[in-house]
Amino acid sequence: MKIEVYDVKPSVKKIRIEIPTEVVNREIDEAYKNLSKSANIQGFRKGKAPRKILEQHYKDRVESDVLQRIIPKTFAEAIKEHNIRPVTQPNVEDIKMEHGAPLSFSVTVETLPDIIIKDFGHLEFTRNIVRVTDEDVEKGLKGIQEMQAEFESSDDHLLESHDHVIIDYEGFSDNHLVRKGVNHPVFIGSKSFIPEFEERLIGLKKGESKDVNITFPANHHDKELAGKEVNFKTTVREVKKRRLKSIDDNFAKELGGFENLESLKSRVRGDLEDRERKTADSKIRNELVNKLIEMNPFKLPSQLIEEEMDSMVHNTRHQFASQGIDLDKSGVDMNKMRDGFRDPAIRNVKSDIILEKIGEKESITVSDTELDEEIKKYALSMRENFQVLKRRMQNNGSIDRLRKRLLIDKTFDAIIKLLKVSDIYTDRESEVSK
Repeated sequence: MKIEVYDVKPSVKKIRIEIPTEVVNREIDEAYKNLSKSANIQGFRKGKAPRKILEQHYKDRVESDVLQRIIPKTFAEAIKEHNIRPVTQPNVEDIKMEHGAPLSFSVTVETLPDIIIKDFGHLEFTRNIVRVTDEDVEKGLKGIQEMQAEFESSDDHLLESHDHVIIDYEGFSDNHLVRKGVNHPVFIGSKSFIPEFEERLIGLKKGESKDVNITFPANHHDKELAGKEVNFKTTVREVKKRRLKSIDDNFAKELGGFENLESLKSRVRGDLEDRERKTADSKIRNELVNKLIEMNPFKLPSQLIEEEMDSMVHNTRHQFASQGIDLDKSGVDMNKMRDGFRDPAIRNVKSDIILEKIGEKESITVSDTELDEEIKKYALSMRENFQVLKRRMQNNGSIDRLRKRLLIDKTFDAIIKLLKVSDIYTDRESEVSK
């Protein structure tokens, strides 16, 4: 096979491929052999029609089938041999297929830019780590205490912040029913329903009713309610009073894995310190990415930018949908929002390309075992079977994205070890004031 590669313009290559006559003939012969077994030609039994007769009836079909098989196969071999990494679908043209002659065709593709990463070993960074205090540990314990809270029904308890309540409501605007809920759960103070509405339920008890008037802001995500005053006729069906457990040795033991309160405090402090270090590492990563992009300027293929922008829009839609907000009905200008992602998209793509290049140079890889361990973490958090989740990720392509993320994380860790990084511990107040 003869391969010639031409640079049309930066990041665009034209590949001219020529397949030897004997290879083409072998493919054509195999195609006619398979065809003769099923071809229905008057006057001949299946498998008995002469080659010339088959050519008269099926020449165009056979050549088309051969091209569909041979072009993708030889193109894949060509880009592997010349280490070309396409980022767009190949554009095949100039196909020449004549009897007794080699098959030739051209493929034009947009590729990843061929860049040489400049030395970065001289870079120095300061890691500002927030010091974990006893007060932080106490806040962490209270957070666990709230997560372990128990709720008990009460007929005479007056609603307070953090209580659970079950309500029926009907919302009217201009005497028209616009919202209705039956046995609707509300966690007072969570701000997951309507914050103002939640606050006005405080002080009610089971069986009581109240009219709650809410004026929704003009930019409210629900167009039907935006800018309107709604009267909610509300009835409390059930009140569940929050009961907090005492933070003591028994509390620690009930959580499991802790001998006493001191061992729980030690774990909380360790977790908080890990979180602060990860936050500090994240800041260094951002600084490092900015520096690497500055040191290695290159032009990106437009297709990569567009795809990243689409991905960012998709993720934003998903995040809002998880909060019950449909962006298409919220009045948000989706085109304007997408355009706003252009600069971050360029940064993301450039960062990935640079880090992948460094990963290749440093021979950094992600093993199947490492990949499986990460999938197992996801499966555990989602309470899903590991094999089922892995199979779904393989089918939708997300497993490749996960491997890429793990590779980039490992590359970051390797780069940090090559740099001079100084740790400075600061108080939370001084860090916030920055």
